[in-house]
This record gives sequence, structure tokens and C-alpha cells, in this order.
Amino acid sequence: MLIDEAQHLSKMGSGRRLSDQLDVLKSLANRTRTVHVLIGTYELLAFRNLSAQLSRRSVDIHFPRYRTDNADDLKAFQTILRSLEQQLPLSETPNLLDDWEYMYERSIGCVGILKDWLMRTLISVLRRDVGVLTHKDLQAHALSVAQCDKMLSEALEGERSLEESTTGRNRLRARLGLTSQEHTEVAPSVGHGSVAAAVSAQRQNRRRPGQRSPVRDAVGTSGTLYATAATL
Repeated sequence: MLIDEAQHLSKMGSGRRLSDQLDVLKSLANRTRTVHVLIGTYELLAFRNLSAQLSRRSVDIHFPRYRTDNADDLKAFQTILRSLEQQLPLSETPNLLDDWEYMYERSIGCVGILKDWLMRTLISVLRRDVGVLTHKDLQAHALSVAQCDKMLSEALEGERSLEESTTGRNRLRARLGLTSQEHTEVAPSVGHGSVAAAVSAQRQNRRRPGQRSPVRDAVGTSGTLYATAATL
């Protein structure tokens, strides 16, 4: 089951939580044994980690835009331009490849934006019955710089959200207890400020009179059958 523009699920008029709606979709998928596919913008990223149940049952599939810092992406974008220009029903085939930088600039590397732009331009050319599509025609129907800048900002933010940072991985490993103190490097500090900071840290770590240290208390009897760390 495909749900297009699924990011609109987050725009609710009632007081129901977003997680409630996604729980309904999860239940529908379980009962019908049907894969549900949510298609939408980067706003869908807010749905990923609403709960552990949803996270482990979901798979992210990213359809990124074409980027100029990737040689394969740039070649693919230019190939798409060549393919689209051949599909335009004009008496004279335009050479979009010669204008690929401008085409990329006003589409930010998204083929969907590029296709809609060409459709608007083509309709205008056919209505004037000129049979030729020029750079001036493309300019007349291109998105503005402000529009492209806004779309690019949202795209970059979404792309960053999908990247796994070293800081995030280290935090996960630390919470799992996989980070050993032996591998932790402490830079030596020099100066009165460093000494004062160390003294302040010691004072903060000092326990109040009568406060126990954190220890594991023995529970149960000696005949307990549960596994312990010593038996593993």
C-alpha cells in the first residue's frame, strides 16, 4: 500500500498524537500482512524514531538529488537532460546539455523539479506555435533564486539528518558500555585555571556524609538457579 505525500500525516487538526496515527498504520500492516510505503519529503524523517517499535519495523529508502561533487551523479544528470530534450515534441530539438549548469541551478539537481519546469516551458512554446525552445523561454518559467535557495536549504538539512556522525556513534557505544576507559585520551592541562577546574570537579564528586557508594546488593539465596556473571 503506497501513501504519497505522507508527510501530511504530521499536520493534524485534532489533539491526537502523531505516534497514534503511525501505530494505526503499524496495526494495519500487521493485520493485513501488507507492506505500507510512506512516500514524501524529508519531513518524513520525524516519523522514524517516534518509538522503538516503529524504528525496528521501518526501513529508510533515500532517493537523493543529483550532486555536482559526485562525478557519477553529474554524468547521470547530463544524461537525463539529453533524454528529456529528445522527448520534447518540437520541430527543432533544443540542446539542453549546453545549458546544463543553469538547468542544474534552477532544479538543485532534482529531476522532478526539472521535469515540471520543462513542462511549463513546453506548454508556453506550443501555445505560441514557435516550435523552438530557447534559453529565454527557460528563464521565463524557471523557479526564482529565492525558491531554489529555500529548497536547497531543506534538502541539505535532510541530507545531514541521514548522515551518521562519529559523535553519534561514539555516544551509542558509550551507552552500550563498549567504550573502554583505557582508550580514552586525556590531554594534560596547565595553568591555575585547570587546577581550579580539577579542584571544583573533586568537590562536586565528594559524597555527603552517610551517602552510600553505588554497589550491587546480593539478593536471593545461595540456591538461586539464575545465571550470574560468574557462570557466563
